[in-house]
Amino acid sequence: MKNLSKKRTRRYWRQTATPKPWWPWGFAPLAALVIVFLFGALLMAPRIEAEVRDQVAERIVNAGLPAMDVRSDGQGVTINTRAQAEKELYVQALAASTRCNTWAGRLACPTSVEVRRIKPHSAPALSNLRPHRFSAERIDYRVRLTGEVPDLEEHDRILGVAGQHFGDITNGLYISNESAGANFGNAADHAIAIASKLTSGKASWSGEALTVIGSADADTIDDLRDQFETIGSESLQGDFNVRPLIDSRQCNTNFDQVLSNASIRFQTGSASIDAGNDALLGRLVDVARECRGKLTVQGHTDNRGDAENNRALSLARAEAVRDALVARGIEANRVAATGFGESRPIASNGTSAGRAKNRRIAITIEELP
Repeated sequence: MKNLSKKRTRRYWRQTATPKPWWPWGFAPLAALVIVFLFGALLMAPRIEAEVRDQVAERIVNAGLPAMDVRSDGQGVTINTRAQAEKELYVQALAASTRCNTWAGRLACPTSVEVRRIKPHSAPALSNLRPHRFSAERIDYRVRLTGEVPDLEEHDRILGVAGQHFGDITNGLYISNESAGANFGNAADHAIAIASKLTSGKASWSGEALTVIGSADADTIDDLRDQFETIGSESLQGDFNVRPLIDSRQCNTNFDQVLSNASIRFQTGSASIDAGNDALLGRLVDVARECRGKLTVQGHTDNRGDAENNRALSLARAEAVRDALVARGIEANRVAATGFGESRPIASNGTSAGRAKNRRIAITIEELP
């Protein structure tokens, strides 16, 4: 018997990884770095530059040093100042120690500071004559200066004049380094002096003529007109439109008339003022500026729902109107708010028309002694 044997063949399989192309995954880290760079360059850098510039300028001005031009490039700061030579190091130290808000708290923000002292003879040469606009606006007890000034020296002089009339100055002036003409300084002085005697309003120089609009105590209007006319010839005089303040009785009548012709609208069951009320709120501000005294904004509702909830809603709506008036320039400590809920109806709550009349805002004024 023949011995048979079976031959077995074993095969071994080896699994190999197929190489994958590195594109486009190789660019992923680079793309992420580009995104981070663009985010910083386009969004964060301008905000950081503005904060560094503003904080440095505020710190140096508050130290009583002359007005200056502060510029920032990244976190580096360049300061053009008329401070005396011995104060340059003081200016530089103040700027370098300025702190800004960061994610790690308030830290010193300028990475470098360069101080350039401007001497009178090295000031930029003024170009050809060009009319400059200038305005002084009285807002409650402060003044806001806007427009152009020809040079830094005139800028500082005007701020000094404004400081003689006002304790609170908002400076929005731009230095043009161009000649503004012979009448500019006189016109700016007149505008500031006239604005200081208004209760509200603005004195504006167009570059050719002075215009005044606003309100003032009745017994000061003649003096204001005389001062307006002393600017010079009639060619330098624009419009003079100053209204006398009216008594509290007439003020209350005017508020009633404005609010009887239109109502401040709110979202249902809410204290959020609907869009489209700007014109009405503007008319209320105009009336308030013609009056002297403390305003009280009253909120009222109809009798539907819980009485206590109605009182709370009426107060919230009155406060919303108060805040809107303050945002439009009425001094905050001059306006109060109160809510009466459903307790003071002016019509029957038995009809929808009557309930609509009871859902209202009213404003009264109490004349100052």
